[in-house]
Amino acid sequence: MTQLFILQLVCCTITAMLALHLAMASLQVRWKQQRYEISRWLLCGAMLLFSIHYFLQMTLGFRGQGADVGAVFNIMFYTPVSFIITLSIINMESTQNIVLRHCLRGAAAYALIAIVFVCGVIQNGSLRIGSLLYVMLALFVASMAYFIYSIRYEIQKRKKKLLEESATDLMPYVRYAQTSLTLLYISAAFLPIVILFNTLLLYVGPLMLLIIVFFVHSFVSLGYYISPNDNILNE
Repeated sequence: MTQLFILQLVCCTITAMLALHLAMASLQVRWKQQRYEISRWLLCGAMLLFSIHYFLQMTLGFRGQGADVGAVFNIMFYTPVSFIITLSIINMESTQNIVLRHCLRGAAAYALIAIVFVCGVIQNGSLRIGSLLYVMLALFVASMAYFIYSIRYEIQKRKKKLLEESATDLMPYVRYAQTSLTLLYISAAFLPIVILFNTLLLYVGPLMLLIIVFFVHSFVSLGYYISPNDNILNE
């Protein structure tokens, strides 16, 4: 087995286990809060989509056909996964109207990427879509930058209000919010490298996987602090 296949196998296995961990953690918490549970299942779905992505990479070998083919395939999968993960965070920070607005904008961004992808395939007759690959990447990076900015804005807006008005211990919530933002910054910096370069992927890939594991465990840990009278996640 090649190093790339081994990395894909490890990522597929760990992301599937993270999805199972998120699902099983729902049975272990004493008190459930609707907003948190919605984010939990969004995150679980993202991990399942990650696992499916790596499984298809192993069985169909898109990455092995070349960095350009692998990049196109990665963008088509990483875009919805990134949106779902960021949406799970926004859902913890914002009202339903704001969440719906981000859903619509995320769907519009993915639709644009899909249109460029289809045009590239029709024009070139294969997944090697030439310069349109960089158009797809630019749309992906721009949409991720918007989501990260939105999350940062919502976190800062809520943090001051919660610290002033709540008498409960907010440190678990604050740690989760700060961790989410930090990991998103790191992930956004490394994603273009992961998408475009096979050689660097072997070094950056394990780091990205550790970031995902740390983020999921931070999210699950937050759930154990929620009590029946906890209104931290409510507007």
